[in-house]
Amino acid sequence: MMMRESPSKEAIARIERLVHEADSLEDLGARSLAVQLVQAVMHFDAMVFSRIIEILASDGAQGSLERLLNDDLVSSALVLHDAHPEDVEARLERVMEKLRRYFDSRGAGIEVLELDSDRVRVRYSGKHGNPESRRIIEDAICEAAPEISSVVVEGIGTESEPGFVPLSVLTGSAV
Repeated sequence: MMMRESPSKEAIARIERLVHEADSLEDLGARSLAVQLVQAVMHFDAMVFSRIIEILASDGAQGSLERLLNDDLVSSALVLHDAHPEDVEARLERVMEKLRRYFDSRGAGIEVLELDSDRVRVRYSGKHGNPESRRIIEDAICEAAPEISSVVVEGIGTESEPGFVPLSVLTGSAV
């Protein structure tokens, strides 16, 4: 789940590239038309997603709804279109549960220390915290709750492993 590149990330990156290309069009009419088209499609998609959620909830299909909300791609699309039925706290708890399972299987743990309107602070506890672990945590949280603008991960420092001596120290070029 956490180690592979997310299809939604690839799709979102492509969309962002196309939006930047459209935004750089010199023809103001074409640029305006491109923006209006994207907005109209996003609005339509949001209505469709909201209706699907409404139908699933009213038909008592809670299991199907739960499976959709647990799917990274579907959940990302719902968040992108502001149609996700869960608030940021519920989405954060859902992704934290996935992260706990992932890190528990590797002998590490993770917990939320603080959440406010645009920032979350988590603690990683494990012997082998590294930049990859930090990236996994940050990416998962940002994908589940993009309205969070800052993810602080405690317990994974930038310090070197014990016993590691940087080459710059050995060559005398350390600052």
